[in-house]
Amino acid sequence: MTTERTRLLRATSLDPTGSRLLQRRHRAGQLVRITDGVYVDAQVWREVSSTEQHLLIARALAPQLRDDAAFSHLTAAIAFGWPLIGSPPQRVHVTDAATRKTEHRAHLVRHAGPPETGTTPSSFAGVRLTSALRTAVDLATTLEPSVAAVAIDHAVRSGTLSVGDFEAALPMRPRRGSVRCRTVAAALDPLHESVGESFAAVRMVELGFPRPAAQHEFRHASGAVDRVDFWFEDTGVVVEFDGKQKYTDRGMLAGRAPGDAVWHEKVREDRIRSAPGVRSVVRPTWWHLVDPDRLRALFRQHRIVV
Repeated sequence: MTTERTRLLRATSLDPTGSRLLQRRHRAGQLVRITDGVYVDAQVWREVSSTEQHLLIARALAPQLRDDAAFSHLTAAIAFGWPLIGSPPQRVHVTDAATRKTEHRAHLVRHAGPPETGTTPSSFAGVRLTSALRTAVDLATTLEPSVAAVAIDHAVRSGTLSVGDFEAALPMRPRRGSVRCRTVAAALDPLHESVGESFAAVRMVELGFPRPAAQHEFRHASGAVDRVDFWFEDTGVVVEFDGKQKYTDRGMLAGRAPGDAVWHEKVREDRIRSAPGVRSVVRPTWWHLVDPDRLRALFRQHRIVV
């Protein structure tokens, strides 16, 4: 993301004239002050995403961090490119060996302890990142399970992290976060193909559903093969995350018009419903997933109760 457009402008005591100019441009609304003495073009700040804004703050703070510190928690996850549900934190997170207890400062949270960066550390803005495994454990023990699972499942899906290594690194009871992190672990599967599937998987864990088979294939007598997101064989329930992009994204449309894509999906679902053992097809959307009660109500509409 470091381009000329997103170049940070830093005030310095070595250039008082330039510093005063930055302050005047800030007062005029031309610049946004990210941290003390660090600015970025106001239009750029408005146009970039909230995750990019978070990384701009991380870049602004980077020169102030100790050499033995590392970006961690959600800041590391965002730097790794893991997806995030909701808004990123307002403060940048670092783990710092020189910090004895967690400190909350303007724009910054310092976590105590030497950062685990792995044998081949990654870095952002010249600052090390905690390892993918350490980052995943930090997310799982401190965040809502749905937020953590979606981010970590991406790392699992991309081959950055194995479920086995993640489970082995989790804290045991009664340590802080030991319960919620196992909810996260139960939702992970390298077969999940999208953020929506990851979100649906963790929500079903939270609602108490048994673990379904991911990416199950139904083979029909006609020779057609339909692969579904989730299959509950014992109850005969297929769950398909129904994202809007399926009908609007050009890549997913594969050259079809949106109307043709809707028809194709209807024919496909009719075929799935006719497969032996299939009793119901449930199609949650993002609207259902953001509220577990909505998802529970959707399943109940299909007479599916845990």
